[in-house]
Amino acid sequence: MRSHSLLIVLLMVSLGLNAYLLLSHSIGLPVMTNALGLPSDRLNTEPRDDLTAINSGKNQQRQIESLFRIGDKKNDKALLIADLNDAFLAGDFDTAIDGWQWLSSYEVNLARQLKTQWLSRAEQWLLEDKIESVKLLTEVWLRARPYDKALRYLQVQWELAAGQTKSALETLYGLMGELPTTEQGRVVREISKIVDAEITRLSEQKAWQPMITFIERLLWHEPQHPPYLLMLAKAHIELQQYSQAKTLLYSLQFNAFYAEQVKSLLAIIALNDLQSMSIVLEQQREHYLVNGLVDSKNSIRLMIDTGASISVMSTEYFQRIKKQLAPEFVRNARINTAGGVVKAPIYQFASFQIGDYRIPNMQFVIMVLEKSGSKENGDGLLGMNYLKAFDFQLDQKNSRLLLKPR
Repeated sequence: MRSHSLLIVLLMVSLGLNAYLLLSHSIGLPVMTNALGLPSDRLNTEPRDDLTAINSGKNQQRQIESLFRIGDKKNDKALLIADLNDAFLAGDFDTAIDGWQWLSSYEVNLARQLKTQWLSRAEQWLLEDKIESVKLLTEVWLRARPYDKALRYLQVQWELAAGQTKSALETLYGLMGELPTTEQGRVVREISKIVDAEITRLSEQKAWQPMITFIERLLWHEPQHPPYLLMLAKAHIELQQYSQAKTLLYSLQFNAFYAEQVKSLLAIIALNDLQSMSIVLEQQREHYLVNGLVDSKNSIRLMIDTGASISVMSTEYFQRIKKQLAPEFVRNARINTAGGVVKAPIYQFASFQIGDYRIPNMQFVIMVLEKSGSKENGDGLLGMNYLKAFDFQLDQKNSRLLLKPR
């Protein structure tokens, strides 16, 4: 009899439980879960500290499952969002993003609104120089959504704020590679803006080698991109690396848009090449004077005369250095001058040089010259007995004497 009564009680309890479950299913009463939708019994066997909600102001903990109270689903969501916001503002991004992930699965619009709010807050943090918080948020969020474009842009923002320009560009290039061509315009504009700012900064600092390294990395992403090639050539010119610069410029010389700039830079290189192998001349009206050294120690100013077969030294200058240098008498010669043929001695000196270009046994005709030693005439004439030892070129436009050993 007693066992029969017990069976009736158990049957009634079972019927009551089934009725509750059917009722909850029909009217929408939720089953108790945590923020990730896990059954509540798992909270008892596998507790997770990172799912503990943060109650701002009171620092009280509350299980996220308690937000889902029977009979008031709207309030449950409001409480969940409030707790996720508390976790977000407290820097507990693991909890905040876990909850946001759950919302993304069940409440897309709410998740979208929360994401917009959090991204806006992150941008405000960057303005307040809270870079580390934005970095941590981005890292946690990207683990959950690695291909999210808005999060990748947020990563670029904190990298730029942290001065990590190269990393920001790498992020943007990676993003551009994942976008269809029709959507790449924004990324291209952002890259251009960052590159221009960095080039300006490096130029102002005259940091040419870092600029070369920077641009070479850009060319790895965009080979043969004309603006980068042009900037790279300019940096090589600044470092006097003319061979590298010319190679880059030759690749652009048939580009109509850059042709004039290329031509101008090649002219600069040609002039610099000329200057590196040439002697500065002093122009006096239609004539040019050059400084030389007699026997490696006595400075002399000579007017260049390519029509003279032998160089000339004024009698005045010769008398001044004769005892000191003891030149060797060679012979007397008959010299044709504008005033007629004159007889003049020829002396040989141990050496004569202009710049680094030196020849031994240099001979000079010793003659009286009008206004010898003056600013206009100098101390004599430089003739072909010196110049013929070299391949030479007189660059009148730039007042330079180009000398190349034969």
